[in-house]
Amino acid sequence: MTSTDGLQRRTVLAGALAGTAVLAAPLLDPADAKAAPPSTPTPPPVRRGITSIQGRPAARLVHGPDGSAVQMPADLGVELTVAPGGVPAGAALILSYDSRLYSVAPRPVLVHGSQLIALESRSAAFGATHGRQLEFRLPQLPPGQFVIHAGGLAPDRYPADLVADPQPVGVQVAEPGGAITARVLSKPAAKAGLPWGVRLGAGWQQTSWDAQYYAWYPALVTAHAGGPGVIPAGSRIRITLDRRVFESVTVSGAADSLGRKVTGLSRRTTRAGQLAATWTAHSPVAAGGRITLTCKTTVRELTGALDDVEAPLVEFLPPKAQGNPQRLTGEESLTRFDNVYSPASRAQYGPS
Repeated sequence: MTSTDGLQRRTVLAGALAGTAVLAAPLLDPADAKAAPPSTPTPPPVRRGITSIQGRPAARLVHGPDGSAVQMPADLGVELTVAPGGVPAGAALILSYDSRLYSVAPRPVLVHGSQLIALESRSAAFGATHGRQLEFRLPQLPPGQFVIHAGGLAPDRYPADLVADPQPVGVQVAEPGGAITARVLSKPAAKAGLPWGVRLGAGWQQTSWDAQYYAWYPALVTAHAGGPGVIPAGSRIRITLDRRVFESVTVSGAADSLGRKVTGLSRRTTRAGQLAATWTAHSPVAAGGRITLTCKTTVRELTGALDDVEAPLVEFLPPKAQGNPQRLTGEESLTRFDNVYSPASRAQYGPS
């Protein structure tokens, strides 16, 4: 009885093991396995928003009175790149700038390809004394490249052309539901040295013939150093006169504001076929200083009217390797057009 029970238990166990193997076979044999239902891939999310904010490519140097320089964007504006998902309406864009340097356009625009969209702006003071901000609300933006143009770099003319501690140009963009992105569009430049400028003056005289005609020439030429740096050595002053009236022109002397002689090289040259005299300074001229050149001319024997007379011209020519930046004063050249050499010019300008 005991042995029979043992055999029966072994038979049942063997059958159970065999059954387990048979039941497991369909899970282990790929050929007999049922195909799983296909899964639907989840598409990647479409990226939205402004992906790139940068200034316009052109830039110019703005100089300070201490020799510092800042690279400033020539345009008061920004370039935007919008992702494939676009940007909903309502994004806020703020431009900060220095009012001494930038002129704001009467109507800022958003440019997209050939499309121009006028933008409403709100102006407010910002940061330093001369700091200003322009705030825009952007319309809905599709994917692509956009340019906002709001003005341009237009610093004051000499003598207000040097700007101390300019307010940096910056941009902030706040998208609906997104973080604020900020960029500084201006950047410091290498120290450029003290800028300098020159202002020319002249004492005009006239040579006359036939008691009714005359031509002007500069008997004296002055060069004032506008500072804050020195006018560099090697700078030249050139005087050009018409060879139909004048036989020669030379610089016969140079003196400073105290009457002391200033050394330089005087040469007779030509310019565009006309007579010229060029004087080259051997030494720099300190800020606030003045040099006076004395000019000497010889005149041709003239009778009657002439077809034309070239206007006299005085020019300042900086050295080729001047080092420090030159300020533009607007007085780097002088001329006058009221020569009387014919009945027509006499009728225009009258007697002396």
